[in-house]
Parts: sequence; structure tokens; C-alpha cells
Amino acid sequence: MKTITKIATQKRDGRYSIELDGHFAFGVSENVLAKFGLLKGRQLDDAMIEELKQAEKVDQGLKIALNYLSPALRTVRQVKDRLKQKKVEEGVIDQVINHLRQQGLLDDAVYAKHYVATKQVFNPKGPRGIAQDLKQAGVQEEIIENAILGFAEEDQVLVATKMAEKLARTHRRDSTVIRQQKVAQALVQKGFSYDLASQVINDLDIANDEDDEQENANKQAEKLARHHQRLAAKDRFYKVKQGLYAKGYRGEIIDQALETIDFDEE
Repeated sequence: MKTITKIATQKRDGRYSIELDGHFAFGVSENVLAKFGLLKGRQLDDAMIEELKQAEKVDQGLKIALNYLSPALRTVRQVKDRLKQKKVEEGVIDQVINHLRQQGLLDDAVYAKHYVATKQVFNPKGPRGIAQDLKQAGVQEEIIENAILGFAEEDQVLVATKMAEKLARTHRRDSTVIRQQKVAQALVQKGFSYDLASQVINDLDIANDEDDEQENANKQAEKLARHHQRLAAKDRFYKVKQGLYAKGYRGEIIDQALETIDFDEE
């Protein structure tokens, strides 16, 4: 048995040095000090000393985890990864995770539901994109599926429509066909289904009016003509025409655009 001969505060707040039989033995946090009721004169056997040291490791792990959890919700895997980065022992990590779960501070189901709700407002994503993010965060498939149920189809349409409107403005210099393709592709990449993306594109009128379509085609024709300026007039003409078709413009629009270009060789 060893006797606690001194308990002294350390420079760091909430930390204490424990002396046994006149010699420094180990440091503990205020939480461990209070939990085990450590007082000067108390006797400790080897088993209790080891228990105190283990409790101290767990307490330090909890502090790391709580600091990590303070700004945002986290998943079990994310907290585990954080503790591993901080060189916390595997056995201690398990104890920390269990404690956080028991206290309701760590719950993948809560995290998943919150993430689904958040991604409908901030940096929006579709169900597939959200599911992929949650999977990467270590959330189990069943939990993900249950959380995604909270993203109703009508809400998906609203979110996707707002995104489509913004994307359509971004691609306003493209032809109607390419504009629609780019918007649909972007929605799918954000995790919405192709069917829903198509529905949004059909319901949302993002077609250019005739004047804008012609102006865009004329500008594209000028750009293509400059790009192929070293070609012979005939080859240059067909390259520009081919390029405009590839850009999704209609025949009559292309014909008018070609009339604005002087293909004669200098």
C-alpha cells in the first residue's frame, strides 16, 4: 500500500500532481480527483493506482472528444479517427465512445437526420449525394436509409428547382440544349436522380429566347472562326458549322450565325 502524501495543483488549470510516500507518482484531472475522492492520507494499492491512471487516460480522451464535438455533431467513426490522431489508446477510445453514447452526445442516427436536414438548405445535395457523404462519415446503411426517408420527394423537387434556376443563369451563354444538359448533369452530380432532374428541367422554363439563342450562336461562331483562322475558307466554314451543331444550336440559328462570318481567305 502507498499513501497519498501530497496533492498539488499544476500550472495547467484543473490538473493536480499526486505524491505517494513523498514522491511524485502521476497527474490527474480535477474530474478524476473528485470522482475517486482522492485526499491526503488516503492509502492506495497497486490495483487502485492502475485504475486511477486508466481513468485519467479516459478523462483526457473525453476532453479531446468533447472539444471535437463542441462546434458540430460528429459520427462515431469521426470521433474515433480524431482520438487516433491524438494517439489515444484503442482500449481508451472504446471507453470514451461508450461514455459519449450513454450521455447522448454521440449518436449516428441523430447526426444523419441533422445532416439530411442541413443539406436541404446549405450547400444542397440530393439523396444520393447525402447518402455517399454519410457513408464516408462511417454511418451504417440502415441508418442512412432511415434518415433519407426524411427528405420527401416534394422537398427534393423544391431544392433541385432552386439549384436548377441558379445553374441556368450560370450557363445562360450556352445554347438551350447544352444549357439544359449542363443543368441536368449538375443535378445528377449533386445526388439527385436522373428522373427527378429531368422532371425539374421540363417543369422549369430555362430555354433561351430566340434573340438570346441567336446572339449566343453568333458569338460562338466568331470564337470558332478565330480558332480555325489558319484553315482554308471552305474548311474553316465547315469547322465552324460543325462546332455550332456540337454546341446544340438548331439549323436555322446556325445558318444565320454563319452569315455573320467572313470566311474569305486573305
